[in-house]
Amino acid sequence: MNIYKISLLLVLALILSGCKDLMPIRENYKEDNNLNILDLEFEPKYKNFHANVKLNDSIVALLLLNDTTIKFHVEEYMQNNLLDPRTQPKLVNIQKKITNLNLNILTLVDLTLDSMKIENQKQAIKELKELLPPDNLHIAFIKNQTVSETLPATDYVLANYFQADPGKKYLYRSILSKIDEIKGSMSTYFPNAQQDTTFKHLTSKQNVLIILSDGKVYNQDMPLDPDHFALQRKIIQESDSITQIPIFYINLETKEHGQTNEAETLMQFLCKKTNGKYLNSYDQTVILNLFDKQYANYCFSFINPAQKIYRGKKHTLQLNCYQGDKLIASDNINYYVGSIYNPVIINGLTTLQVILQGSLFGILTLVLFYIIFQFITPCFHYLVFRKKYVTRYIGKNMSYNGILVGPDCYYCKAPFEIGDKIVVKCQHVLHQSCWEENEYKCPEYGRNCKTGRLYYNRKNLFDQHNASFYLSWIISGAIAGLVAWICFTANAHSHENFFLINIIQLMFGVNPDSPQAAVLMEEYGSHLYLLPFYGLNIGFFLTFFLSLLTSHGRWLWKRILLVVAKAIVGGLFSYLSFLLGCIISITLNFNNNSFLVDWIPWMLSGFVITLAVTYGTDIKLKKALIGAVISIIFGLSSMYLWTFAFNSQIDTREFLLLSYIIYCVGFAISVATTCPKSERYFLRVEGPIKEMDIAIYKWMNNRIRNKRITIGKSVNCDLQMSWDLTSKIAPLQAEIRMINGNIYLFATEEGVSMVDKKPLKPNTKKRLYHGTKFMIGKTLFTYIEKDL
Repeated sequence: MNIYKISLLLVLALILSGCKDLMPIRENYKEDNNLNILDLEFEPKYKNFHANVKLNDSIVALLLLNDTTIKFHVEEYMQNNLLDPRTQPKLVNIQKKITNLNLNILTLVDLTLDSMKIENQKQAIKELKELLPPDNLHIAFIKNQTVSETLPATDYVLANYFQADPGKKYLYRSILSKIDEIKGSMSTYFPNAQQDTTFKHLTSKQNVLIILSDGKVYNQDMPLDPDHFALQRKIIQESDSITQIPIFYINLETKEHGQTNEAETLMQFLCKKTNGKYLNSYDQTVILNLFDKQYANYCFSFINPAQKIYRGKKHTLQLNCYQGDKLIASDNINYYVGSIYNPVIINGLTTLQVILQGSLFGILTLVLFYIIFQFITPCFHYLVFRKKYVTRYIGKNMSYNGILVGPDCYYCKAPFEIGDKIVVKCQHVLHQSCWEENEYKCPEYGRNCKTGRLYYNRKNLFDQHNASFYLSWIISGAIAGLVAWICFTANAHSHENFFLINIIQLMFGVNPDSPQAAVLMEEYGSHLYLLPFYGLNIGFFLTFFLSLLTSHGRWLWKRILLVVAKAIVGGLFSYLSFLLGCIISITLNFNNNSFLVDWIPWMLSGFVITLAVTYGTDIKLKKALIGAVISIIFGLSSMYLWTFAFNSQIDTREFLLLSYIIYCVGFAISVATTCPKSERYFLRVEGPIKEMDIAIYKWMNNRIRNKRITIGKSVNCDLQMSWDLTSKIAPLQAEIRMINGNIYLFATEEGVSMVDKKPLKPNTKKRLYHGTKFMIGKTLFTYIEKDL
């Protein structure tokens, strides 16, 4: 069993093991009985955030007394290192607040009282409303001989419904009516009063009844309600069946010390029976404290400084409470915001602005590459060429660079004159003007000369033949990196890898809705969520643009389909490669970059992209895979290039673009070095002759031949078919011509037929694409475009 199989088995064993011993342990906030930070809530742009904090009674009492010796100090740490003072959050407000109470509170407000007491009730409702979510508080009004329907405690209700309605107060009847409503049953106590149709459907929450009244049920010695005593007995009876509905009674009656009345006694009994409370003044803290000891009774509001950056690393917010110079309470909480690939920047650029800025940088990079490889590099090579191989003729028996210079120009056959500029690049010496006229090469180049060529068009610097061979590959790689980065950046803020989330939860065996699942997502999410998507972008666009270079000359629709198919394969398998890298990282409990794992997805995706790019081409796969190995170095280098900025307060998304471009350009170059260096045209011959590839580009580059090749039995034909003795072949059977850069087959006589198609009629032409086959006699010709 080789090392690769052993490695694969080890990885699978780790994955299947469940890895419970490697479960990340969350550092919970430090328990402090005096101060506990329960949770953090960030506003959408993360400029402001709030901490829900539970304070003990002694600190609360000092705050209520506006004790100036009580001070709070906040400090923020990133991975246990104190943040720079310029990036520390600032405490801007402390507000009393209630959270996490699953309550439905119905308050009965007494409008039969004087205006001052009605205003006091209104103020109490406002204070309660500030502490609770809007759907958790409802109001009903005790009026003259009736009670109102139940209304939500909206600002409109507070502004318009607190109007005095003096008269007979049916207190017991109103209480029993609202108890029936909370229980969800129809009430008969006020047949003409409209009952609430909403409140009773919210009973999945804890229902609470708060009564605000002065308890007046008598006028002198006569009950106000004609059914007073029956209702009194009914309340006592109901108290046994409504213990699940806590009732609070706030007594608004002004009385002398020690004075009691019948209503007070009955309300105290009702509150005690239902686990509520009888209060002589309104105190929402006392009311709410009975339900949840862990509610946050204060909200601390913070503001982040501009340009502060979150990259998904662990942040710790520590809140210290001082009384004078003495620390009396402290607590901290860990949280994660943003990610390495999609940082949260306070008041930073929008995604569109980042893309526009990055696109400008990418375009400038493309322009720079073009200038270097179209103008600077060829010019440098030409200057070296001119200094090394161009000289002046000094007379007979002249020798230069170890080559004996003859008296005549090999191209024009004219004798050299003293002082003529000559090119001594090979044994065939030419006038410099003849060298340039012959397209900057020796007349024998491609046949009997291998070194006599250096193309440089001084008159037209934009000539594409001036450019380095690598220019097209570099430009394609840079464009692939730019487009991939734009796609990644545009989608990173909304992309969630639900598949990876499910794998994480499955591997650790946690419930998706459990707190432990949330911890795992925080631990691994910022680093791993987007890695498969990162690989998908790299794989798809790099394969797409490089395949455009390796699939030249084919039929357009087939070429497009092939390129798209390759890109899909490259993108899909790159996605799976990086997903596998994520799984291995999770298995080994790596929640940060580790060279032990990072090379795996780059290696796998590099091999897949190389296979996809070279499929169906004449590029040697073995050499291309060497290029893929080299590309791994570029991939890892591009990633680690911008890791230095992870802990800094600068936007790294442009660095990510730079890493995209470096990797894609490096990959393109590594494949290009194993690829042939220029486009060439060949005719592959099969049949009565030994199979061979005939380099027809040599004839095409010869000006004397006018970019045409003749095929037939005649000795004057460029391609004399003397090997086929039995077939009827004309002296001039066909021609291959280049017209406007395209290759065409001309049938000059009958006997030329396209494979699987009708024969060509004389004097008709057919464009040749890579792979086009045609028959003359018993010989099969295949037109091929490949590089040397």
